[in-house]
Order: sequence, then structure tokens, then C-alpha cells
Amino acid sequence: MLSAGDTVLVGVSGGADSMLLLDFFVKNKDKLNIQIKAAHIEHGIRGKSSLEDATFVKAYCEHNNIEFHMLSIHAVSEAAAAGQGVEEYSRNRRYAFFESIACDKIATAHNLSDNIETVLFRLVRGTGLKGACGIPPVRGKIIRPLIEISSDDIRKYCLKHSIAFRTDETNLSNDYSRNKIRNEILPLFLKLSDDYENKFAEFISDCTDDYSFIDKCADEGYHLACTDNQLQLDKLKTLEPAVLKRVLSKYFFEQGIHLDRNHLMSVLNLVNKTGKVQIKGEWFAVADSKNLRLARLSERENCFNYITKILNIDEFNEKSVDFYCDYDKINGSVTVRGRNCGDRISPANRGCTKSLKKLFNELSVPVEKRASVGVICDDLGIIGIADYCVDERVKTDKNTKRVITIKILAEDN
Repeated sequence: MLSAGDTVLVGVSGGADSMLLLDFFVKNKDKLNIQIKAAHIEHGIRGKSSLEDATFVKAYCEHNNIEFHMLSIHAVSEAAAAGQGVEEYSRNRRYAFFESIACDKIATAHNLSDNIETVLFRLVRGTGLKGACGIPPVRGKIIRPLIEISSDDIRKYCLKHSIAFRTDETNLSNDYSRNKIRNEILPLFLKLSDDYENKFAEFISDCTDDYSFIDKCADEGYHLACTDNQLQLDKLKTLEPAVLKRVLSKYFFEQGIHLDRNHLMSVLNLVNKTGKVQIKGEWFAVADSKNLRLARLSERENCFNYITKILNIDEFNEKSVDFYCDYDKINGSVTVRGRNCGDRISPANRGCTKSLKKLFNELSVPVEKRASVGVICDDLGIIGIADYCVDERVKTDKNTKRVITIKILAEDN
């Protein structure tokens, strides 16, 4: 957690946990070769008691020559204005404040009891193995030296060694979810086993080890399966389910999208069948016969700019155009549009009629590109698909004298 010469910022509320942590660093800073700073947030919730907490922490720091930083907020009103819960808002402001202060490490006083509450809260709200790992002892520059010590042991130590601390009376209120777990649920566990906290600690440790191993396998699976920003389905099918789900989550996370469990399970189904699943707005997970990928599919009708020419057959060069057909077989005027639901075509020389969806599947046209493919029509219906095929009704043959050509212009033209 520490390196010689580190400047450590200690988050101090004034409670037993943070005062023990600060006291430990003060007494051992020379041995550890570190510098100490302290930060306190006054949340504006508990009136006079909250202000007294701030005064208490400040006085301790002045007495021990510790650089002191303080932030005052009005958590309830500010959280409401931000559209967040008070706990969430306070946490975000707290860490933002800590990060604004120059230091090498940020030490917080989360303990084993906090960790157990966190795991239970996540399990009830919905989580996987990662959530069962609890609060990490180290995350970036944040360190949590007390994470394996129970709150009961911390208070006993403070009393034994005369470490003064403040008591937050709101901890007794069950208005907050964590307090309800702490005050109502954990005492029931104690009735089942007086060693439940150590058993939880072992469970959290095992979950962390297992998650670390599976995550390592997932990194290997991701690099095995991901090519050209797509996941190869044949490679995905070789992976164990626990690894496969993490590979899928990692792929979408790399694209800037977090998959919740429902979306993850829907994407998981695409590994064994072709199709698409909407993730968010125009973003879809798409699987064809070979790959699974993230694609942006627009349902908006495309507008096409294009140039038509009518040429004698001896003037015609098919390499310079996107579509051509026998001009004298056309009925009325020619237009280019995007595809519509139910569109069908009779591909030349095939002796059949197909929906555009089946034709695109057959021609392996990527799903995300289909909306931008030009559908060529005359007054009787579809006569062709730009770049792909012409309808039997208007195909050129040995009797063709004139050809109509279409060149679709790029958007910037």
C-alpha cells in the first residue's frame, strides 16, 4: 500500500475508524518514512453535531502538526438538485475532494464490517462474483489499511489506547440502506455465529482469488477471439461460460458500453445463432455466421444523391457505375431509396423471388450497412440493388440497345 517517501492523505470523519487510522499514521510516520495530510468533509446534515465533528478533527490535526483540509457541502439539497441519492452524492463529492489534494496515496478507513455490508447490499440488489469481492484494499492511489479489521475490534482498540473519537448519531437511524443492514440484519448473523465476520472475510478473499483467475482467463480469451474489432464466434464457442461472459462484457466495455445482466444474457444467446440485440438506442450487438460485433443501426430513411445516364450499348462501361439495366424495359421514372419492410426482388437469372433480408443474408451484407444500400425502383417496383443485383424484369440481354446507369454519390458530394 505504501512506499517510502509517500505523502498520504487520510480521510477523517472523526469516527472511531478514521481516528484509529489517523492515529496509526501519526505514530508510525517516521518508521514508514511518509508525510501525512488529513481531509474532512462536513456534510451539512447533522447541524451542530456535524460542525463539532469538524472542529474536533481540526483540533487533533493542529495538535499533531498535520496539514488539514476541509470541505463543507449541503448534501441533502445538493443531492436532490443533482438527481442523486444522498449517499451516492456524498461519496462522489468526497472522492472528488480527496483527488483535488496533492498526495501520493489516499487512505480511507473502510473496515471489515463495512465490507460485509457492501457485499450484502450488492447481493440483494443484484451482483456477480466481482461484486462479491467487496471493497478492494487498493484501487489506484486509494488504500484501505483497516479493511480486514472489524468495527467492534476497532472500537475496543480505541478505548484501550485512549484514542478519542466522535459518534455519528445518524448511524442509529434506519433511513439509509446500509444502516438497516448494520442495525437489523447483521445482529441476526451474530445469533447464528459469533465468528460470522471472519467467515465472511474468508468468503470475500476466496471470491477475490477466483475472480482474479477467471479475469485472467478472460483476458486471454478476449485476445484469442477479438480480431478487427469483432469477436470470432468459433473462438467464443470454445470458452467456458464464466470466461465467455467476461469476454463479452470486456468487448463491449472496450467500445464504451457497460452491459447489465439482461443485455449480457441476450448477447450470450447470439453466440449460437445469427441475429441482433438492441443494447442502447441505435447500438446493437450483431451476429452473423462468423463474427459478433457492436454495430450502429439507423432506422432513419436514407437520402441518396445520384447521377443517371442513358447510354447506347456500345458506349457502356459497367466498371464505373453502381447499377445498370436495360433502359427500354423500365416503366416510368427511376428513383433510389432505402429499403422498406417487405421489399422483394427477383434476382436476374435465378428463377426465384427473395426478400431483401434473405438476399442480404445470402450476400453477407453487414447488418449495419444495409440501411445505406440503395434500392433502385421504377414505377412498377424494385428493379435492382446498388452494387449487388438487378431484377430479372430489367436485365440486359443480347437485344439491349440502351442502358441506364446510376452512380450514387458520397455524402460529402
